Amino acid sequence: MRLTVAEIKSKLIIIARKAYQSIIRHGFDNSGLTKSKIMFSGLLMHIQPVKVHRRSLKFKTTLGLGLLSFYLFIVLCITGILLMFHYVPSVSVGPDGLPEAYQRMLNLRSNVFWGVFVRNMHRWAAHGMVALVALHMLRTFLTGSYRSPREFNWVVGVICLLLTVLLSYTGYLLPWDQLAYWGVKVGTEIAKIAPGGEIIRGLLLGDNDVGGEALLRFYVLHVAVLPVALTIFISIHFFRIRKDGGLARPDDTSQEKHIPLTEMGEVKNNSVFKEARSYKLVEIVRGTEPKVNEEVDQMVFSWPKLIVREVIVFIFLMGILSIVSLYFEAPLEGPADPNHPTNPSKAPWYFLGLQELVSYNAFIGGVALPGLIVALLLFFPYIEVFVETLFDIKRGGISGKWFGKERILENSIFLTIFASMFVLIIIGSLFRGANWEFVYPWNLHSGGVH
Repeated sequence: MRLTVAEIKSKLIIIARKAYQSIIRHGFDNSGLTKSKIMFSGLLMHIQPVKVHRRSLKFKTTLGLGLLSFYLFIVLCITGILLMFHYVPSVSVGPDGLPEAYQRMLNLRSNVFWGVFVRNMHRWAAHGMVALVALHMLRTFLTGSYRSPREFNWVVGVICLLLTVLLSYTGYLLPWDQLAYWGVKVGTEIAKIAPGGEIIRGLLLGDNDVGGEALLRFYVLHVAVLPVALTIFISIHFFRIRKDGGLARPDDTSQEKHIPLTEMGEVKNNSVFKEARSYKLVEIVRGTEPKVNEEVDQMVFSWPKLIVREVIVFIFLMGILSIVSLYFEAPLEGPADPNHPTNPSKAPWYFLGLQELVSYNAFIGGVALPGLIVALLLFFPYIEVFVETLFDIKRGGISGKWFGKERILENSIFLTIFASMFVLIIIGSLFRGANWEFVYPWNLHSGGVH
């Protein structure tokens, strides 16, 4: 059978259309049905709902902190896999007289195409994720977004913060330079102060001191155990956001300024029911009239406005991270030398507040206060529920409000703790010199911010 050119062209178009439809099972017209299909037919349905409240589209609702943290986690996974192709967690001394782990860091600088850029991006993304997750928690607290029914998701979020810190800390040792070695040395010494700290330290190090066994264990924790655990808890976190009704908001947002509906675009009526007449159900009952939820009118399709906003945030983040990675190289000091400690030896910046507290009192600063803070973070939503139930305190409708006047006491306490830790980190970073003596930043010659 001989086909004409027009027939061949027509069949190729049909084949291409079938291939396209096997991947994209919907069009991109401006109908509500298509906008629903875009969310339902792909992975997005597991992360984002078909519709969101207009309030959720405003930047000041969340400042994008949770989204940015998640994006950085993705960047860390990708860059970490690329680095794994080259890195070897070994302290064996090679022909050049350097530990193999350290030599691999040097190779990234000189012999691996874009190696230094990938390492820089991984390093700064790790620091950025720790900071952003902490700020995300601060935002959640200050807006009261942990309140019912989101108490358990707050606990999941705290666990995500702890896992993020541990993930960054275990990766801190891998370059096997002086900065990494003595930073981890200080951190594990602080761990000894806690009850059972010797056991935890032994499990982490696999020896009496930081050495090859510790490097291998930190590597396994960093590339396998902790990423899997954090992925599971992030998934639970997203799942609970969906099941708890989306982002927290007050019961009535009618007095707030929302993104205009005109920006959402018109939705064509592609219903299979072509009857122009609409029908309404009227209910007549004795007693209280049924409540109508006006907030339903504020729901808009996630596609394209929400998704486009998230893509823009991702592009912005990658631009900033790329510029930082190009112009600021991740630190790399000389190879780790247990016989020549740095003075001062400082933990990573997110542990410097703890190190500063320990310098005042080992037990109070290293065990009592940190343990109390972590316990309060984990159980505060339930403590608040207990107090409000016990004393019959009614404070409905304050969830999702920035600096709600009904929560002045709670916000003041949380801000004080957060600011205190920030000040302690600044003091430990910039005002501590040799032998942990107080010095001015311009006189600081060794140590410094890690």
